[in-house]
Amino acid sequence: MDRPYRIGAVVYHEKVRDIWTAFGDWFATQAFPIAVTYNDDYETQVNELLAGRIDTGWNTNLAYVHTLTRSDGHAIPIAMRDTDIGWRSHLVVSADHPAQTLQDLRGATVGFGDADSPQAHLLPVHGLRRDGLDPARDLVATRLDRDLGKHGDTGGAELAQLARLRAGELDACVLSSVVLDAVTRLGDADALRVVWSSRPFNHCNFTVMATNHGSSAARHDRFAELLLSMDASDPKLCEPMQLEMVNAWIPPQSDGYTDLLDALAAGPIVVG
Repeated sequence: MDRPYRIGAVVYHEKVRDIWTAFGDWFATQAFPIAVTYNDDYETQVNELLAGRIDTGWNTNLAYVHTLTRSDGHAIPIAMRDTDIGWRSHLVVSADHPAQTLQDLRGATVGFGDADSPQAHLLPVHGLRRDGLDPARDLVATRLDRDLGKHGDTGGAELAQLARLRAGELDACVLSSVVLDAVTRLGDADALRVVWSSRPFNHCNFTVMATNHGSSAARHDRFAELLLSMDASDPKLCEPMQLEMVNAWIPPQSDGYTDLLDALAAGPIVVG
């Protein structure tokens, strides 16, 4: 290789640098050196990928879709985590709330996450409209923008809305399946009840550009091959893979992005 393989990663938490330092050491042992560009937000990362300044972006689903649409369909996902499959957005209420169905929440005060969070804002708004409840018209929607540019990666807005729900300020709030699972593992979900769930969708992937794929195909393929070979039981990989919330890297499943593409194509989504 004439240069390291260039990866873009957004620093939504300081652990991101620790993860990629450890991954970089491992890739070096595989005779495949990498160089990581750390970005403050996904908009910058998408621009870097489109400009050819990085070979791949470790993208959220929204960053991937933005890359796909801005490149006229020339973006290609090459790998993702096993944990990126089958996410859902849930509308939750307190266990003693009278609402039993989605329609029972008409006129209710409902908390949504960051404006650019697929799981806490974009997809639930789109899904609720599809299921007959328009948050802009049928709910009192209240949104918290805590980490714009991070596409909901931190979960901060979701947890803040959950605190408001528990304080009696909201009738319901949106939680991603990942956040709800984490709350459940902590034994703190008994007082919550799910009233509505979105269709399943996929989250992050490594994105490359098809326009650059011809000359770089072997490098992209080798990077993906090495990712898929990572073993979480390897002492050198156990901790960084755990921090990255991945048990195994898998081939991409592009059909999990259809709803997000449809949501963005439908027009303005921001509520609250």
